[in-house]
Amino acid sequence: MFLLAHLAKIQGLKGEFLLHEIMDEPEKLPEIQGLILAPPEMDLDHAEAAPAPARPIQLRNFRWHQDRACVAFEGIPDRTASEPFKGWALWMPDPQASLDEGQSFRHQWIGCDVFVKGEKIGEVLRLDPTVMDYDMVIMRDLREGRTGLRDIPFIKAWFTLDLPNKRIDLDPPQGLLDLDRMD
Repeated sequence: MFLLAHLAKIQGLKGEFLLHEIMDEPEKLPEIQGLILAPPEMDLDHAEAAPAPARPIQLRNFRWHQDRACVAFEGIPDRTASEPFKGWALWMPDPQASLDEGQSFRHQWIGCDVFVKGEKIGEVLRLDPTVMDYDMVIMRDLREGRTGLRDIPFIKAWFTLDLPNKRIDLDPPQGLLDLDRMD
């Protein structure tokens, strides 16, 4: 399954939620069948079906509110009924997803080994969307004498992706991976 958004805040009295979107085009939500609502701690990334307390959900309404997606669901008629679902995650089944040539899903990057000039330097833990409209690649630094995570902006020209082999070749600008060591 694919994580689409989190129900960020209840909006008004009609059981609507403002979304914290993870998907690129939330306006496509009304077209998606088989939506699943799950508690925030439940990871459905590799799930075939949604175990309880996750539940199938159907969109009742979609609109924009001050540049944020706002949704309402069947069976959640008002603010009182929506309270228990605040913060929950909205997922969609894998078969609903499609990509253009050369595109990939964020979850496909997880666990990929990262190489610079043929030397393995890290492993991708996740991709986080940013407000600047690009993803941040979060990498576990595996270089000798290093610990922790490195945040690397996804600039297409820096990355060569080989998903079948779970390999990423990175050509970062000089010093990018050493920002924590600069005085």
